[in-house]
Amino acid sequence: MLFNDYPFLLVFLPAALLIYRLVDPFPHLRIGVQVALSLAFYGWGSPSFILLLIASIAVNWFASVVYGRVKWKTVLTLAVLLDLGVLALFKYANFILANLGHVFEATLPTLDIGLPLGISFFTFHHIMYLVDLKRGKAPLYTLDRYALYIAFFPQAIAGPLARWSEVMHQFGRQVYVPGWQRQFCIATCFIALGLFQKVVIADSIAHLLDPIYTQAAGGPLGSGDAWLAFCFSFQILFDFSGYSDIAIGLGLLFGVQLPYNFNAPLRSTNIQDFWQRWHITLMLFLRDYVFYPLVNLRFLPRRWLPVQFFGAMLITMALCGLWHGASWTFVLWGVVHGLAQIACSLWRRYGPHFPSWLGWALTVLFVLATGVIFRAGSVEAAWHVFVGLTQPLPLARGPHLWPLIVAPLFAFLLPASQDIVAFFTRRPNLFLAGILGLGLFALLLHMGGRDLHEFVYFKF
Repeated sequence: MLFNDYPFLLVFLPAALLIYRLVDPFPHLRIGVQVALSLAFYGWGSPSFILLLIASIAVNWFASVVYGRVKWKTVLTLAVLLDLGVLALFKYANFILANLGHVFEATLPTLDIGLPLGISFFTFHHIMYLVDLKRGKAPLYTLDRYALYIAFFPQAIAGPLARWSEVMHQFGRQVYVPGWQRQFCIATCFIALGLFQKVVIADSIAHLLDPIYTQAAGGPLGSGDAWLAFCFSFQILFDFSGYSDIAIGLGLLFGVQLPYNFNAPLRSTNIQDFWQRWHITLMLFLRDYVFYPLVNLRFLPRRWLPVQFFGAMLITMALCGLWHGASWTFVLWGVVHGLAQIACSLWRRYGPHFPSWLGWALTVLFVLATGVIFRAGSVEAAWHVFVGLTQPLPLARGPHLWPLIVAPLFAFLLPASQDIVAFFTRRPNLFLAGILGLGLFALLLHMGGRDLHEFVYFKF
C-alpha cells in the first residue's frame, strides 16, 4: 500500500481517521489503536514480513526492560548488533556473497529472501533509542508506546527518521480539541503538496528517465538523451520530498508533528550546506551515531586529529552511500560526496572567498553529476550517460520536456514545503480552502489515469 494509491487514500486513511475519531475521547485506547492501525498498514503492504516487524519490536523492547533492571550495557549492545545483523542478512547478504565469489573466483549461491519494507528505517529507529538509553539520555517506555514509535505508519516505511525525544511525548494526545480544524488544514496542505510533488513532477520525470537509464545500462546513449538522464536528482528530490511531506501531513492528522526532512536543498551554496538541507533526519542520525563516535575515538595522536576528522567524514558518507543500497555505485556516490565535503571544509578554511552564485552553480552541477552515479546502477551505465553529454540537447522533444523545465524552477526558486504551508495557513481563508479542495480532487483524478510509481526510497 502506497501513500499515492487509491486503496490508501480512499479506503485505509478514511477508515483510520474514523476509527481514531471514535476512540479519541478514551485516553487508554488511543496508543493501542494507533499501534493496531500501523500494523494493519504494514501488514497490508508487506504481509510476509509483519511477524519480523513485531518480533523486532518485542526483542528490542525486552532488551530495554532487561537493561532497566540489571543496568548491563552489554544487553543493549547485543540488541543493536542483532538489529544490524538482521539488516545485513536481508539487505546485504547477496551483495557480500557476490563479492566473496569475485575474491575466491567461485560461484556462491544467492539467498531468495526478499527485502522487508522499511527495514532500514525501523532498524535505525531501534538504534537511536537503544544507544540513547545506553548513554543515559532515554527513559524506559511501555511496550505499546515503544511499538508505536517503531511502527507509526506515517513514518515507518521511509521516514522521516524521528528521534524518540521528538515524538514519544506526542503519542496518545487527544487530537479533537478546540482548534483541531486548523491542524487538519495544515495536514491537508502538506498531503496535497506532497502528492503534487510525487505524482505530477517526480513521476512525470520518471516516465522520461526510466527508458533512458535502461538504455544506458545496455550501451551508449544517442540523440542527447543523456542530458535528460543528467537531471535525475530533480526526480528523487521531488519523489522523497513529496513522500516526507505526505508523512508529515498524516502524522498531524493523528496528533503527531514529525520532523522536517528537506529545506530547499538545491538552493544551497556549498556541498556542506546541501547536506544540512537534504534528508535532514538521516544526516542528523549519521552525525550523532556514526560521525561523532568516530571522531571521538582516540586511536591517533593529537597532531593527527585532522586526519581522523576527515577520515570519519569520508567513512560516514561511504556508509551513507551503502545504506542506500547494496551496490558499489552507492558506495562510490557516498565516497565522492565525502571527498567533496572534505574539499569544501579545506576550501572554506584556506581558499579564497567564492561568490554565492558561483558556489550555488558548482553545488547544483555536482549534485546532478553524482545523481547519475546514484541512479545508473553500474559505473558503465553512468559512463554512458556522461559520454552522451557530448550530444546536443534533445530540443526536438519539445513539450514532452516540461517536467524538466518546471522541476528546476520549483527547486531553485520556491522555499521549503513547510514555509509554503505556513504562508498559506496563517489565517482561515475560504478561497484558499476551496482551491485546496479542488487541487486534491484534481490530483486524485490525475492519479487514476497514470501508472503507479513506487516511491524511490521504498527500495532503501
